[in-house]
Amino acid sequence: MDSTLTDPLLRGPFTRVLIELRWGDLDAYGHINNVAQFRILEEARVRAFGSPTANRDAAAPAAPGVSGVILGPGIPPVFGDASGDTDILVFSHRIEYREPIPYRTGPIAVDTVISAVGPATVDVGYVIAEPDGSRAYTVAESVIAMVDADTGRARRLTESETVQLRAVVGDRVPLRRR
Repeated sequence: MDSTLTDPLLRGPFTRVLIELRWGDLDAYGHINNVAQFRILEEARVRAFGSPTANRDAAAPAAPGVSGVILGPGIPPVFGDASGDTDILVFSHRIEYREPIPYRTGPIAVDTVISAVGPATVDVGYVIAEPDGSRAYTVAESVIAMVDADTGRARRLTESETVQLRAVVGDRVPLRRR
């Protein structure tokens, strides 16, 4: 892990994606809306893990903006590599809003970690935080399912996918349990 990366909640390795906020992400209370936060998590997941529509995506620009910045250990591009015949679907989300996210002109950090790999699912943890690691705003976890694009049924991860993903499994994000 890049020794300069810190996260207020994650102790082990993580991958950071810097995402620019948009003015339209604000709600009437003057902070980033809860629905916009799900979109931010989605964007970070796609950038860190590979696009689930990679075989149909437009070519990347020669000079990506800040939203293209990925720091820390990389995530194997399993999702992007599988995109030809596999749909990557969110099975479930759990999210906790710890503090409101104020608007800013600079990026927000989304620190991601693969926390579990099952036969057909991958658990992804996120912390939306200040890029300097001083404050955590949101903690979330998604369960991602691999689905056969032809049949619409969940499919098991291949042995290669499992090996690649298990090699980068880290600690779970600290969600409060009820």
